[in-house]
Amino acid sequence: MNLRDIEYILAAAEIGSFAKAARVCHISQPSLSIQIKKVEELLGCALFIRDKKGVRLSEFGETVLSYFKEIQDNVSKIHTMAQKQRSEPLPTIRLGAIATAAPYIFPYITDIENLVFEESTTVELIKKLLDDEIDAALLALPVKVPLLTSMSLYKEPFYLVAAQNNPYAQTIDVETIALPPECRFLVLSEEHCMGEQTMSLCKLNRNNNHKIFKATSLETIRHMVATSNDITLMPALARRHNDGLSYYDLSPRYHRDIGLVYKARTRHTEQIHNLHAKVKTLDCLSELKTN
Repeated sequence: MNLRDIEYILAAAEIGSFAKAARVCHISQPSLSIQIKKVEELLGCALFIRDKKGVRLSEFGETVLSYFKEIQDNVSKIHTMAQKQRSEPLPTIRLGAIATAAPYIFPYITDIENLVFEESTTVELIKKLLDDEIDAALLALPVKVPLLTSMSLYKEPFYLVAAQNNPYAQTIDVETIALPPECRFLVLSEEHCMGEQTMSLCKLNRNNNHKIFKATSLETIRHMVATSNDITLMPALARRHNDGLSYYDLSPRYHRDIGLVYKARTRHTEQIHNLHAKVKTLDCLSELKTN
């Protein structure tokens, strides 16, 4: 058994298909199947149950999967330690983030060695993670994508936001957020996951377009709310003082979970874990409820 065999086993376990795992590992399906079969013969136990729907871990496979992951993680750590011993610079970590998180986290981690930044949408960042164009991303959880794993960073409440001189704001029920006819709801457009989440949390009707305005940035929404009777939801880290807005507390269900998402089989495991630890301790998160 070698490290490549372990890579094949972990890929097949995550995806549930030898054919798809083979494409990810850049080999043919027969080659991957043969190598996994050889490992099973060596162990004298089946790691996978094969049927028409694909493959799934056997009871034995479930038991030993964590040991395979630990081996892969430890090898990654050994490579990192060897680089440090040779006084070689650590590999560059390419970190992405959604636009509603990047401005509030990136400025506080610019001192991390060999870290470069990129801002984009959830869909684009997930694609880049799978294509190895970035190494990790700050995304709203959960992210249910094969090959990707995540570590929770913080739970961020939403505020109901209105202009300070909005005469209707204090009449809005902060539990149901039912709007009076004089107000519109401003949300981010569909490519932003927060826009989708806002529509869902507030039970907004997509067909009621005259009551909903969609923007491409939180700053556009901030300025439009400040100069109108419109209202919006805004994440806690976007809250500003003296911006002409009032921020109203909502029930705990109005929140989002932000996490660090990365490929389970990455050679940057130790650096990503260190990045996670660094972000968790940022002063700007001290007032949020962390997980």
